[in-house]
Amino acid sequence: MTPEERTSHETQAERHLRRGELAEAYAVLSKLASAFPDEPELASRVAQLEQSLDPEERRRVAMTVPEPTGKHKTPMHEAEALAAKGRYKEAIALYRGLLAQRPDWDLVKERLAELFELAQVAAPNRPPVNQEGVLEHLLDRISTRKRP
Repeated sequence: MTPEERTSHETQAERHLRRGELAEAYAVLSKLASAFPDEPELASRVAQLEQSLDPEERRRVAMTVPEPTGKHKTPMHEAEALAAKGRYKEAIALYRGLLAQRPDWDLVKERLAELFELAQVAAPNRPPVNQEGVLEHLLDRISTRKRP
């Protein structure tokens, strides 16, 4: 691993930690630790991070298979990449899927809110949705048991 690649991986791990993406940070740091087995502080950091993962995250990390490029692809990574490319609808769909799996995931809720705002900015000519009207329409349909 070149020094530039190492720096890139360390930066990526720090970004994941700041965002609260512990499983992703663990995956990146584990790769670094395997590339540099003679560095005890790196191994210690990986062990400490592993201790902080909850069982569900540990299971998810264990099931994540690295691609031949060495990058770990998770739905969260894919959604981030799509959002960075401006493909908001696709990213929103992935985030909604993640939220359906784990409704208490605050980070995904925050990212969804950000992407809705970005999508509004990206398409300023689109009229805003009248949420009150939609809610009233849905309540009316429920009360009369009508289907469109």
